[in-house]
Amino acid sequence: MNEIGPLKVKIKGYIDEIMSFNGIMACAIVTTEGQIIGKSESERAPSSFLGITAATMYASSEAACSTFHISRPGCIQVDTLNGDGRILIKSSGRKILIATVINNSADINEVRKMLIPISEKVGEDL
Repeated sequence: MNEIGPLKVKIKGYIDEIMSFNGIMACAIVTTEGQIIGKSESERAPSSFLGITAATMYASSEAACSTFHISRPGCIQVDTLNGDGRILIKSSGRKILIATVINNSADINEVRKMLIPISEKVGEDL
């Protein structure tokens, strides 16, 4: 019998909730080492690549924060040169990240606000 565990169901629920936000093209929940915990299925944006990219960006940002003796990053935002999209990486506890690719139709402040409670739940569950 193929049984899906309760944690996998929760993670899928978080992914589905994030993907329901206006303008989200792809998302992944990953460890800070880049291991995929959960990801969206999108042909337009490979979520597995997003996972390792998020971990790399987070590690670089964390190193920069440490160099300047400030706390670790809570959120990292990358705006594209042409304004056609964004990458947003939200920390969820000490070792988990939520990475999203967002198109230009999204209100980035709304996405950030909507990610806060999900991020807190993910951090508690994992």
